[in-house]
Amino acid sequence: MARGTVTGATPSRDRGLAAWREARYADALDHARAWIAAEPRSPQAHQLAGQAMARLGDPAGAARSYESAESLGGDVACAFNAGNAWMAAGDPARAAAAWRRAAGGADALGKHALALGKALATAGERALAARVLVSLARRDPTAWAAMRAIVDLAATDRGAAASALPLEAPGPRAPPSLFSFVVCSIDEEKFAALSRTIATRFAGVPHEVVRIPDAASLCEGYNRGFARTRGDAIVYCHDDIDLLAPDAAPRLARHLTHADFVGVAGATRVTGPAVFWAGHPWLHGWVTYHAPGDADYEVTAMSLDAPLVTGIAALDGVFVACRRDAAAAVPYDAATFDGFHLYDLDVSYRAHRAGFRLAVACDLGIVHESKGDFGAERSRYAARFRTKFPELSAAQGSPHFYAARVPTAADVLATQRRLAEIAAG
Repeated sequence: MARGTVTGATPSRDRGLAAWREARYADALDHARAWIAAEPRSPQAHQLAGQAMARLGDPAGAARSYESAESLGGDVACAFNAGNAWMAAGDPARAAAAWRRAAGGADALGKHALALGKALATAGERALAARVLVSLARRDPTAWAAMRAIVDLAATDRGAAASALPLEAPGPRAPPSLFSFVVCSIDEEKFAALSRTIATRFAGVPHEVVRIPDAASLCEGYNRGFARTRGDAIVYCHDDIDLLAPDAAPRLARHLTHADFVGVAGATRVTGPAVFWAGHPWLHGWVTYHAPGDADYEVTAMSLDAPLVTGIAALDGVFVACRRDAAAAVPYDAATFDGFHLYDLDVSYRAHRAGFRLAVACDLGIVHESKGDFGAERSRYAARFRTKFPELSAAQGSPHFYAARVPTAADVLATQRRLAEIAAG
């Protein structure tokens, strides 16, 4: 062929693509057909025909064109689009078959893998949907909607969950022989409920509960409480929590063989005056919220990592267990944080900087009645934190809290077990 000669396919291709860009879909289809006549094995030609037919209200024709493109070596988008077109044509079985084929190359779809995952879930391909969504969430930390869809999927499919979350192998340190709980509480009813929870979950496990009913601040109360403890594991916790996992005690003991501080929510990066300031993808923890009078539990997951997330740099103070030597080395700063905010970020970040190992446990079934108070009083202590750590001055990141609502405590545990299974693949 002489230089500069144009094949019969090229004008049709160029005109078809131009018509598509200009939303002249009937013209695009005519040119696509001419392109196919000149170059019948071009997947791009068949794909253009499918796109035009979809816009012109012929989903079945579009689906067949997409599948022709797929059979000729077209990319995974051809199978995905074929599934969408078959569904629009009222043929869910052929739609599901096309989506299953697309799932094999879902990573190539980029963020469109979210739509594929949701489509597979709708088609009843729940396990395949989970794999597509997890792959997207892991490779793209900004795919917030994928994580939200995964949590929803775990809640919906909680009935298929295994009986228990996995437990990691023992770590290098000996497990605690006595747990000492330190609780600052002025509320008799809340303290009684927490005491019952501890007695139930730590039945047969040596433990004690030290109550501070008159703390001037959480730092002051915790330091005073620590001085009264005898245990080699100290647990600082709020009085409005519950532990749903029946085996919370042995799980916590196992976690403390791996880490010096174990919380239930935290961050692997600290950049400002809040545990969750850095935003995603640095946040971890599975915490459930159940406000008094609320009929449902709100199961929240900040990441797919479980049951124990290591490499943590800061911990939320709702529940923090630590080895006694670590607690003694890093006391609470009652002089600076003489109220009820930022105490947790300060002490955990200092522990991290001192070389202690921090981790987040996702398998204790923690339930918290409150989501926290972020008013003016907290801002005052945030300013103190900034003064103490001026290097932590980054702009606030974007935290995302993915939640699903379920009716009972048993459903909370089942949802978390299913989430762990989905995350593990």
